[in-house]
Amino acid sequence: MISLRSRGTGGTSFPAALAFAAAAALLAACSATAGPTPGSTAAGTSLTTDGCSAAPDKPVSLVVGARAGSQRPAVAAGVQDLLSGAVQNQQSVQVFRVDGQPSRALKISPAIKGKNESQRKQEIANAVQQVAQAVAGLGPKSPEADDLAALSEAGKLTGDGGTVVLMDSGLSTTGTISFRNTGMFDTDPGEVANFLAAKHLLPELKNKAVLLAGLGLTADPQPALDGNLQKKVIALWQAVAAKAGAKCTAVLQLPDRRQETVKTDVPVSKVELPASPVFQPCGTTVLRDSGPVGFLPNTAQLRDEAGARNTLQTLVSQLAGGGQKVVLTGSTATFGSPADSVTLSKQRAETVKALLVKAGVAAERITTVGAGQTGRDHVPDVGPDGTLDPVAAAQNRSVVVALSCG
Repeated sequence: MISLRSRGTGGTSFPAALAFAAAAALLAACSATAGPTPGSTAAGTSLTTDGCSAAPDKPVSLVVGARAGSQRPAVAAGVQDLLSGAVQNQQSVQVFRVDGQPSRALKISPAIKGKNESQRKQEIANAVQQVAQAVAGLGPKSPEADDLAALSEAGKLTGDGGTVVLMDSGLSTTGTISFRNTGMFDTDPGEVANFLAAKHLLPELKNKAVLLAGLGLTADPQPALDGNLQKKVIALWQAVAAKAGAKCTAVLQLPDRRQETVKTDVPVSKVELPASPVFQPCGTTVLRDSGPVGFLPNTAQLRDEAGARNTLQTLVSQLAGGGQKVVLTGSTATFGSPADSVTLSKQRAETVKALLVKAGVAAERITTVGAGQTGRDHVPDVGPDGTLDPVAAAQNRSVVVALSCG
């Protein structure tokens, strides 16, 4: 369940660089209009990544997670272009730290006064270097990490039409969105965004471009996230930004520099990752939606069929050596009509059955049940005000595997 508590930053409690060539390729492939040479950004043009245009003649704010469990931050080449454009156009550039009480670490209000082009270029380069050095030397002041509060602070202080760049793993450990509750990996990103909107907790990102850099990338002692969990973290912050009114969002893929850790004594809780399912020879196993046997929202289509097959292979091996009967029970969150929920949960159980049969398990050994939103293990997932609790809703989305040996 979600518990709410006040925070000074307005939150509540709810349980190296991108390769220059890659940035150039994105600019060349995605820019809708003729522009400067790829890799450069002239005044009045825009950096376009994944269809998201970030104007370089507007303010830029970097939200930087330089904390325990994160990779040492560095300004990506494409972001450097944005900074150069902002400085050239004498727009403010800010750096915000992601920790337990996010704060602004740097603000530059550039005034380009050079009498010739060479002097002006040098002033711009100096300002960008100042920002890069601030990012490289940034460290936390308060324990834990609150990405949502940091985005809220940056959003309030970034001018209209500007760009906010989140440079962090995205694994918040306190505040409104906290991955210390492993159920957060199960949540539907859209439901998280809707919850924040209902509680008036969204950051102010209207008419701002939001770039997400390095989400899902961690460093010791934080365990590494696999591809599935990285996608979940990215999707969550994309949904939050979109719901908050961002004009667009884009993901900057950064190289994994796991060995380049942030050196700090300020503590951050380690986020425990969802455990892989362990199939009991005679007993029950819950396949959570955060795992490989998870489905696209409100469908019976697996997110990663290959991953689901690999996960179920252990179960197939157990069944090959015994005579157990299998009952697959699907369940859903409180969504739509009860009848539709029963149908969907039954379809999801049938999808798992189809994989087992394809792997060699006799169909007559498997029974499927659709428990809908009223299953035996269903927990309340709608609050008194009618708002869906994303963590509780995620807990209700599963397929339970029951093996009987009698």
